[in-house]
Amino acid sequence: MTSELNFEYRNEDSIDRLLKCRICSKPFIDPVITRDGSRFCRKCITEKASVNDSKHLERQSSFIEDLVPVEEKILLDMLDSLHVKCKQCQQTNIRRVHLEDHIPNKCPKRIVLCKASDLKCPWSGPYEERNNHLKQCTFQLLRPILTEALQSHKQLEQYKNSYDEQRHEIEQLKTKIKIYEDRTEKLQKGHTIVLELLTQQTRRCASLEKDIQQIQEQSHKQNIQPIELIKEIEQLKEQYHQINIPSNGFQTEFDRLNQLEQSIDDLAKKFQQLNEQYQKQPYENQQSLNESQQLKEQFNQQMIQLNQCQLEINQLQKENKSRKTEITQVEQKCSQHDIEIHLLARKKCALPTNVTPYDGKIEQLIESFASDSEIYLDGQQLNDRDMELVCKKLIIDKRCSKLRLEYNDISANGATILADGLYGNTTLAELQLSHNRISDMGTHALAQALTINNVTLDWLELHSNSITDEGAEYLADMLKRNKTIILLGLGSNRIGNRGVRLLASAIAGYNETLQWLHLASNKLITDACVNDLIEMLKQNHSLNALWLNDCSLSKDAADKLRQVANSKINFTLEI
Repeated sequence: MTSELNFEYRNEDSIDRLLKCRICSKPFIDPVITRDGSRFCRKCITEKASVNDSKHLERQSSFIEDLVPVEEKILLDMLDSLHVKCKQCQQTNIRRVHLEDHIPNKCPKRIVLCKASDLKCPWSGPYEERNNHLKQCTFQLLRPILTEALQSHKQLEQYKNSYDEQRHEIEQLKTKIKIYEDRTEKLQKGHTIVLELLTQQTRRCASLEKDIQQIQEQSHKQNIQPIELIKEIEQLKEQYHQINIPSNGFQTEFDRLNQLEQSIDDLAKKFQQLNEQYQKQPYENQQSLNESQQLKEQFNQQMIQLNQCQLEINQLQKENKSRKTEITQVEQKCSQHDIEIHLLARKKCALPTNVTPYDGKIEQLIESFASDSEIYLDGQQLNDRDMELVCKKLIIDKRCSKLRLEYNDISANGATILADGLYGNTTLAELQLSHNRISDMGTHALAQALTINNVTLDWLELHSNSITDEGAEYLADMLKRNKTIILLGLGSNRIGNRGVRLLASAIAGYNETLQWLHLASNKLITDACVNDLIEMLKQNHSLNALWLNDCSLSKDAADKLRQVANSKINFTLEI
């Protein structure tokens, strides 16, 4: 409900002043409580803060954030029960809580559209006049015809969309077929090339073997020819000795002898040439044999390499399958260990503990809260000893959904007791521990509890608790496995660049649920971690808001972060 609603109060002067805002002098609308306990309308105090602190935006933002909605049931019921009069229809004795339903749904003067507005009838007017309009509305009279036409048009659009989808699917299938055909063609070409190379090498080997055989045959023939020539020379010599008679009486025989001698010389030269060729043949034959042997060895090596590659591929496939099986088994074992740890933790929570006497006032205050409710214990001077009572009475017995313990005296020991209580938690969704002394040790205990099998807690505020980079590291490890936390508040601590890097790395690479991260007023955060924050914003898609105001970032660093934040949809960056 807002103050702009068209109504006025009945007997406004008689309304108790405790129900009125000191700024607008009207009964509260959306009442809130400030730090000093004063009550105002949210709109009134926000506008006043905007006017008074227009030059101090950070202080204004902090003031508005600290406004707490009034949750006193008696006060809210009294405000809802105030009687008002609708200015449109002048109806009286309407309870204010019912006005939101009266104006849009019951007021006869409310502005409505024609029932044929879905057929593009432009009429709008008071609800009480709509029936008269419908009697003469052309669109309403033509509704059966127009409805049938619209249905036909809608059906046609559906057919067209279905046709477009099928056509798109066909195009996709054609594209895939073309890709497969191209791949098949490339494989066929590669196969053809390999076959041609193997065929060429086979032919070359066969040709070399044929050449070797021919050379061997020629060598055999040439080995026979010298023997025949030697025999022929011996015969000529014998003939020469037989006809070696005095030459003075036989001129004809002398000429014949000269011819025979010349023939013998020619035969000797020819014999020498053949002998040289014969000596060369074994060397050439050996070269051909060596070349053929080398080609065969190369061919065999290529086949061996091909077989080895195929064996390696098969081995890698087997190893990959085996490793997948091992990973699955390890994950199953981890899940079993988590379940065992959770069961042991639940047993620990169920064991009776020797509790020292508590402050009677605190115990009475705790007993006053109803079951399954939101518990507010801010500023009650609670200490570590009281946390056992809080765990047993509020978290376990009363099953509270929200627990606020801000501005108390809780240290790391108290946080550890609370963490032990969270192991058995099935209802607590919001835990606020800001402005205490839990430090890194308490943060470690809470992070461990939220890492193991947490299914309910999604809101954790730890502002002003002297948490350093060590505590940020524990929370970063928690965010890698936790699947429920959507808000993490770490403002006004002592977290520096190292802690921011660890948180950013976990959120960027592992977490998909965190939506709000509050790191404001950590003075040790400087430009050195800006690149890590930018990478986090680029990689993570669940984060919706990041607070970095009142840190030690330069204007250039802030501009870089704003540029990345502006590129994301509905993202809030306070810097």
